[in-house]
Amino acid sequence: MITPNVLTSVRIGLVPMMIYSYLYMEQNGEKIALFIFIFSGITDMADGYIARKYNMITKIGTMLDPLADKMMLVAVLTIFSITNKISYWILIIMALKELFMILGAYFLYNSEDVVIPANIYGKISTIMFYISSLTIMLDLSIGSFFMNMFVILNLISLFVYFYRFVSVRGTT
Repeated sequence: MITPNVLTSVRIGLVPMMIYSYLYMEQNGEKIALFIFIFSGITDMADGYIARKYNMITKIGTMLDPLADKMMLVAVLTIFSITNKISYWILIIMALKELFMILGAYFLYNSEDVVIPANIYGKISTIMFYISSLTIMLDLSIGSFFMNMFVILNLISLFVYFYRFVSVRGTT
């Protein structure tokens, strides 16, 4: 059986392939990037399902899975910003949010040996990220609405993580 960490590693490896396809392949690059993006989403769901169903949740997986999500997210938003499909402020807000999350996770892991698992808002915002990105890649007019919903859900998720961070720090 394939382990969830292998699937997560595959997702990390898909990020540069998607960037290259979307930005540099003249023939069918955007379509190839779309399929890579969809495959990344499928492997994201599969690794979580396998980890939970077969009790294969590991500390490294708990850290790598959100890292893979963040890498794909920042890559896609950068591509969309470069190609003027979204406003640059979305990229800036989300990149700063992701940096804050990485630094907080790093701090908790190194000082407290704690990993805060994903919350429901984070999971919903990841789904919204895939929906909004797909609608933008397919040039559907509803894409910007979904992208704005994604940003709002992500900011809610940030506040939930921040509350958990403060709670963990307050108990030590």
